[in-house]
This record gives sequence, structure tokens and C-alpha cells, in this order.
Amino acid sequence: MTSLSRSEVQTIEKYWIDYEVYKKKLKYREWELLHPHNEQGELVGGRSNTISDTTAKKATVLANDAYYQNLKRIIKTVEDLYRDLDDDMRTIVDMRYWDKDGCYEWEDIADKLYISRHKVLRKRNILIDKTAERIGWV
Repeated sequence: MTSLSRSEVQTIEKYWIDYEVYKKKLKYREWELLHPHNEQGELVGGRSNTISDTTAKKATVLANDAYYQNLKRIIKTVEDLYRDLDDDMRTIVDMRYWDKDGCYEWEDIADKLYISRHKVLRKRNILIDKTAERIGWV
């Protein structure tokens, strides 16, 4: 497997940390694409005399937007990986990335799991590598 740079690892960790933010961005982007406005803030479009397949139009608009598709891929990757993680890996994600009180240090996570800090970091590296692979970076 290709080695990731430090900045790439930080970016992938940010995907895990900001998972909820990405879900909100995805919903907003979907709304933005399906309800276009002009520069004056007026809704673009309106009624026409043609019969249209609105579901197909919506699907096409969403499928053709690279930003929307990228957000969707990140969210799906995080959700799928988290669902497949063992208990130790879930504890690492919960404590390091998703805890509302702040980020736990690696030593705190190691103490909770009764393993070494080195082993916790190895498990984190596996998570980062799997995330990068599923996103399509490697």
C-alpha cells in the first residue's frame, strides 16, 4: 500500500472528526442544487408548459455535481467503516474523533483499552489506510 503523507493523514482524520459537519454540508448542498437562486436571491425556474420527470432531473443534477458526490463518498465511507469496526476500533473513534467533551490523548485511549499507545496508533493507522482506500486515494 502507498504511504500517505502527514497532511493526507490529517485530512482523513478531519473526515472522521467532522463527520456530522459533512452530513450537514451534504444536506445543504442538496438543497442548494435542487432549489437554485439567482444573484438577487430569487428562485430560478418556475412553471412551464412541459411535462417533466422531476425525479430524473433531481437525480441528474445531484449525480453531476462533483462536490455533492465527494461529500456523499466521504460520509458513506465513514459510516460503512464504523459499522464494520471491532469494539477497540470503535472506542478509538469515539474517544479520539467523536467525543463531545474534547479529543482524548492516545495515552488515555490506551489506558481505557488496556493496550499500549503504540498498538492504539497502529490500529488508528489501519483505520486511516482503510479510509483512504475506500475513498479512492490509494
